[in-house]
Amino acid sequence: MNKKLQGLYNHLEESRRQLIDEFAKHKTAQLETCPAVGKWSVAQIVYHLNQAESVSMNYVRKKMLETDKIKDTGISEAIKLTFLRALFESPVKFKMPENLLGEMPEKADYETVLRNWNNTRADLKQLLESMPEDMLTKNLYKQPGIGRINVYQMVKFMQIHFNRHKRQAKRAIK
Repeated sequence: MNKKLQGLYNHLEESRRQLIDEFAKHKTAQLETCPAVGKWSVAQIVYHLNQAESVSMNYVRKKMLETDKIKDTGISEAIKLTFLRALFESPVKFKMPENLLGEMPEKADYETVLRNWNNTRADLKQLLESMPEDMLTKNLYKQPGIGRINVYQMVKFMQIHFNRHKRQAKRAIK
């Protein structure tokens, strides 16, 4: 993995580790309890984050098989990602596309979803380490809101997405 991608991945993983450490201060029952009707529990948020990363990796793996048809990233993708970051950092609520990540379980077992997320994150690291340098700037990933972006931008988006749900998880614990 090149230094730039390694740095993005390390930041993403360190953010996750810090949040998991915060969760460890709470009882499992609290992490599995929804704070209000229609609100996700911490376990459900972790489930969602894991699903998003897993689906993203599967998409990139599929697109890696047909790279001759995929364009390199340009300035428009960077602008779109900047716009998306601003939207995700705002208090505006929005729904993700239906059935993109499957059904949210009514009750998620925290230990199970955390174990799955650990495995997914290890798979992400392995995928990033195995990617040829010439593929890193190709639009291999399709973000539902802004379209195709490259692998660097995908990891940046994962951080943006994580940060939004980190705030949600902290509210759910209170």
